[in-house]
Amino acid sequence: MEGRLLGALAVVAAASLWGTLGIFAKILYAEGVSFEALVAVRAGGGFLVMLGFMLLTRRTSQLKVAARDLVHLVPLGVVSIGAFYLLYFYTVQESPVGTAAILLYSSSAFVVVLARVFLKEALSLARIMALFLTALGIVLVVGAYDPSTLDVRPVVVLTGLGAGLSYGLYSVVGKPLAGRLPSFVIVSYILGIGGVVLLLFALPTLHTLSGLSADAYALLGTTIVVHTVLTYALYTFGLQRLEAGQAAILATVEPVVAGLLGVALLNEEVTALKVLGGVFVLLGATLAQVRFRKARPTHGFGATKHPR
Repeated sequence: MEGRLLGALAVVAAASLWGTLGIFAKILYAEGVSFEALVAVRAGGGFLVMLGFMLLTRRTSQLKVAARDLVHLVPLGVVSIGAFYLLYFYTVQESPVGTAAILLYSSSAFVVVLARVFLKEALSLARIMALFLTALGIVLVVGAYDPSTLDVRPVVVLTGLGAGLSYGLYSVVGKPLAGRLPSFVIVSYILGIGGVVLLLFALPTLHTLSGLSADAYALLGTTIVVHTVLTYALYTFGLQRLEAGQAAILATVEPVVAGLLGVALLNEEVTALKVLGGVFVLLGATLAQVRFRKARPTHGFGATKHPR
């Protein structure tokens, strides 16, 4: 029982820290940092920290992987890090942090559909309800029920949903790696591959990283050490003591934290319908994890957390 409680606390802590990421990004944007430069620093810095960890623990030999694994690691890095970071942090730049976080949680709905199409997983009543609730919730969150009240531009809604799709693809594209590679090896590769992609996108705006205040550089460091590495470690610790579905449900605290901080610190507007929409999306994310059979221990790719 104590182990499960510690696991739950670790997952909630990781999700809560992820919930603060949008606030950090908004502050850095205000300092003049481009979203392309920010994500390149996060992915590249995260890769260097992971590499340092493996050097210290003498695990670099495990970085040698078979060609069949590289076939999955390369697209995983390009899509689930490169595309996801770009789409999500652009959405954070162009919308309230709470809205961006809720749009990201469309990933659960995308995973349900993709798992059905590519992995032939059953489409249960709970999952159908999850799709419906997620779609309805997003409509309410962005104000799509009335064009005059649309909370964000249509292109931002699309980038937010694109972030959810690219995030969700991590579970599907990476499934063949289940049980073949340690989680830290997978994360190191995709951060490195994604970092190269992001650096190419960031080249025209890398100058926005120069001449910043000491506080801004401290925030950049925090997005690497805390929001990328520490959260990954906390979530992995939690997954070792909980089932993957339980951890995913606990992690829905993230958009709640993001929304509350957006209101408290950035004076972002919140309405009753937006709150209701957020509740629907989180209920959808929860239902997508429900399994009406005896729970099994966490294993395979479900136990490998995306380095958000």
